[in-house]
Amino acid sequence: MFTKPEEFKKHLATGLLLGLGLFLLYFLRAFFLAVFGAYVFSFMFSAVYIRIKRWVGRDEPAALLTVLMILVVAFVPLLLLCYTAFSQALALEDRFDPQTLDALLGRLTPGIRTKVELLLQRTTEGLASTLTAMFPTIVAGIAHVATSLFVMFFVMYYIFVNIHYIFIRSAEFLPFKQPNAIWVMREFEHISRAILIGQFLISSLQGLMGGIGFLIFGLHDAVLWGLVMAVLSLVPLVGTSLVWLPASLYLVAQGDYFSGVGLFLWGFVVVSHIDNFVRPKLGRKLGDINPIVMVLGAFAGLQFFGIVGVVVGPFLLAFFLLLLQVYRQEYLGHPAPLTRSQILTGLPTE
Repeated sequence: MFTKPEEFKKHLATGLLLGLGLFLLYFLRAFFLAVFGAYVFSFMFSAVYIRIKRWVGRDEPAALLTVLMILVVAFVPLLLLCYTAFSQALALEDRFDPQTLDALLGRLTPGIRTKVELLLQRTTEGLASTLTAMFPTIVAGIAHVATSLFVMFFVMYYIFVNIHYIFIRSAEFLPFKQPNAIWVMREFEHISRAILIGQFLISSLQGLMGGIGFLIFGLHDAVLWGLVMAVLSLVPLVGTSLVWLPASLYLVAQGDYFSGVGLFLWGFVVVSHIDNFVRPKLGRKLGDINPIVMVLGAFAGLQFFGIVGVVVGPFLLAFFLLLLQVYRQEYLGHPAPLTRSQILTGLPTE
């Protein structure tokens, strides 16, 4: 079958490499997102690491300081917000007044009220049993998240220490000529920054505006629900409406039509659509990502990876399109794609 021993050895080595590589991908599948996140964050903050290294003078202390800085900047504010939200969540039970619920149910007809009470009872019992059954899963999930974060920052530290070597080796493994490979790595950094930082800023802004709306119209626990809306804003289309819409209906049911309608308009006009005004400005500064890529990638990523897939999905789709563009140029002989302005200026006018 093979005419030369070298050819046989080459195919054998290829088979062993592919087989072991696929096995390792399966073996490390639980920490795929952690390693992937470490790789992405390392390239995003590589400029920060280089500046710290110039100040410190050594690789290891600079890498450690960079990782600690990311921890402080990213997690300390998040922990403070979570603590405040948790405190407000505990206070919900103290402020719950059964008479308010009875007053709301009293406005219904006897038949509808009986059905609503039965539905609430079944929902409460089902929720309690579901939470009890899910408790071991929740504990295991928290432990997995903690372990994944440790792995991510551990890998990130060693990537920072060898950032230049890893950048060069990553470019060498790409099946393109050196200029195109380096360009892909640079675009990889831009895509990471545009999706991660852009999505974080937009989610934070939507949560902030949602919390402000709760304050304006007299609802309690603005920090708690603002944080919930910031997280839910990652879910395409519905997102923050899962919070402000029931809240506005609750105000209307209590007879506060002004606040209920006002919160509805605030949520629909400001909270849900503010990203349409902010995203283009961020796109020009961080890197423009097509909205189709963001929405389609978010839906597919949400189904495949869970909530983190809202970020991972658009990234993978954008990176695939980037590789496709380079492949067309290098192997199919297509010229560089025209920009939007070049296409529009080249169209015939009536």
